Order: sequence, then C-alpha cells, then structure tokens
Amino acid sequence: MDKSKLIGLLHEMAVFVEVIEQGGFAKAAKVLGCAPSSVSRTIHRLEASLNEKLIERSTRHMALTPVGKKVHMHCLEMLGSAKNAVFAAQSEQEDICGSLRVAAPKALSRQVLMPIVLDFAEAYPNVDLHFKVADHFIDPMSDEVDVLIQITNSPKENLVATSLGQCRLILCASPAYVERIGMPSHPDKLSEHNCLCLGENPRDKIWSFSSNRHSTTVDVKGSFAVNHSEIRREAVLRGLGVSVFPEFAVQSYIDNGTLVPLLADWHVSGNYQGKIIAQYVQSKYIPRQLRAFVDYVKSGLDNNRHLKLEPIKAFSMMD
Repeated sequence: MDKSKLIGLLHEMAVFVEVIEQGGFAKAAKVLGCAPSSVSRTIHRLEASLNEKLIERSTRHMALTPVGKKVHMHCLEMLGSAKNAVFAAQSEQEDICGSLRVAAPKALSRQVLMPIVLDFAEAYPNVDLHFKVADHFIDPMSDEVDVLIQITNSPKENLVATSLGQCRLILCASPAYVERIGMPSHPDKLSEHNCLCLGENPRDKIWSFSSNRHSTTVDVKGSFAVNHSEIRREAVLRGLGVSVFPEFAVQSYIDNGTLVPLLADWHVSGNYQGKIIAQYVQSKYIPRQLRAFVDYVKSGLDNNRHLKLEPIKAFSMMD
C-alpha cells in the first residue's frame, strides 16, 4: 500500500481504537462527537481497505477477530507514537500551555484538591485544563486522561507514579456522643455503638484494625449509611454515631474540638487511605504543563501538614 492510501487510513485506525476502548459503536460515537452510523461506516471502510474482518458484532456483543487483535495492537502503537510527537513538541515550549486532562476521586477533589487546581488554572491561563472527578479507576493509557490522582499503596503498573502526599483513616465521634454513649476502649466494643458506614457493599460493615502485632475485624451495625463523606461527617457532628473518615475530611474538626478521635492507638484499614499518587504514561517526553501541574499539586500538599509526605523521587513501576 502506497503512502497516500496509508495516510488516508490513519483516521479510520484511530476510530477503530476508540470503538474497542469504549466497547461499542454508540459509546465511541459519543466520545468522538458523531453519530453511531458514522462510526460504523468508518469501520466498514477500514475493513474494506484492509480486506479483512476486524470486529465480529451482533446486536448485543462485539469481539475482535484474530486479525483484528493484531491490527488493534499496531493501531495502539500508532496512537502512542502520535501522542509522543505531541509531547515532544510541548516539552520544548518555553511557555507552559497546551491541554491537560486530570482525574481524581470526589472527596479528595472537593475537600483538598479544589483550591490547588483552581490556583493552578489562575497561575497558568494558557493551559486548557479538564478536571474530571470520579471515584472509579481511570486508566491514563486508555481513557484519554493525562494524569490520574488517587489514594493508594498499590500504584498501577506500567505507569509513572509520583507521591504527592499521604492520607490515613480516622475513627471519630462528637464530644456529645462520647459523653452520652462512652469512649470505646477496644475495637470489639464498637458492637455497642452506632457505626455509620458507606453502605456501598456488605464489606463496608466490616471494619479492620491493627495495633503493634494485634489485629481484629469488627462487624459493625448502624442506623444510617451514606457514601458521601461530608454528609456522613455532618451526621457524626450531630451526634448520630461514630464513623471512619479520610484524615483530610475531619482533621480541622478534630483540631477545633468538634470531633474526637477514637481508638487512637489502633490503625484503621480500608479504602481511601495510603499515598496520594499522581500517575501518568511513561514517555521520553513529558509535557511541560503536566510537569508543572504535578509539581504544583505536590507543593500545595506539602503546605498541608496533615497530608505532607517526605519528598521522594518519582519512580516508574516499569523499573
């Protein structure tokens, strides 16, 4: 195939990758901003040009053919090279500009990252910043996100990971609740307390604790469950019960005495604890706006004494 015909296939190949990543024509069309029929015609043109069936599809299912799997792999490499070309150009720009797409969990975004991100947007007006708030994992390699910020001790492999800060979980209650019900002396005593959970799945009612060489799990019960830390915090402030929170959600209330930490000698295990980590795709060329953003967030979290982490060198899970 000559170069002119090959150039004409580049768009079809990019649409093909999007269809596979999104898991369907309609979802790909929504991302691409066109009609599903347009996406379908594009895939038909690609298959006709290659004289091969790439996707087996029915009304409910879609799967790559053996040839489709090979073509998809090479198309991914093509898009990766295109992205590296853009990164190479952006890394040489003196001014910090260009686009940047960032994803982060809801509670961390609302209660910690929001002022830092807005300050960054003001400080770098030439950066087109798209900030996506979502609690599910978003893969920078497939979801068109440049930087993922998450709270975890297990960074995603094959991505660069830079530690920005750290977060631990704290069990707490209001002083009025403690005066009325009492202070638990051991995790097992939580069976006597009204424990407010996330309520997202049955595991949310199993709280795990460790202290020195001892560990225990407690099946807790409570009259109220909500998967929103600010609403659950308000319930605890009103004295409805005890609950577990990320440190950033309650530390200021503990500092002013409106909340009291419980079982301070015990470490609480669960989601939303660990290192606050920024992850992005491994590349020889890192865009200046990406570097600037990660550095800016790191500096902002360093100024938060409760989330501060000792500076460490960015590392690659590929090393």
